[in-house]
Amino acid sequence: MTSQSSQNQTPAKQLWLATAAALVAGLVTLVLVIMPAEYNIDPTGVGAALGLTALSPEKLAEAEADAAKASSAAMDGMASVVLPAASGKEFKLEMTAGERVDFEWITDGEAVYVDMHGEPFDDPTGYFKSYAVTTTNEMKGSFTAVFEGTHGWYFRNDSNAEVTVQLFYEGQYKNPKMM
Repeated sequence: MTSQSSQNQTPAKQLWLATAAALVAGLVTLVLVIMPAEYNIDPTGVGAALGLTALSPEKLAEAEADAAKASSAAMDGMASVVLPAASGKEFKLEMTAGERVDFEWITDGEAVYVDMHGEPFDDPTGYFKSYAVTTTNEMKGSFTAVFEGTHGWYFRNDSNAEVTVQLFYEGQYKNPKMM
């Protein structure tokens, strides 16, 4: 009978040892993997070394905010130009010769006539230099000022409904303004 009772005790002992081992493995996993990845709590530093802290919701939110900030910083200027039906408006930037501006603009639907051009400061002759003249609902590109003056866009809405132009720009300029 003693051999039978020792056989019954061995599996119970093995069960307790397996349970204890599973508990220790779970705690190690919790501290080394789950806490850094889910809660950005890394008491051992292993989570950071494995890159797991970057997976925490806080770090993901920070990364998204940084990406949004970088995206909005990509174009440091923005203007919304509302064009009533059958009317036009001009938006200008002051620039010196050789300065460059990258831009992108889009309408809320309808195509508009646009004349992207520049005029020298205090020029009594009325001279201006056109960079692009077209009718479209979007444009993206860059231009370099060939002289010191105001450079920008004349938008004309030839439709019977109001059109809004969203204009984004970055580069070397001063005093952006609606004219």
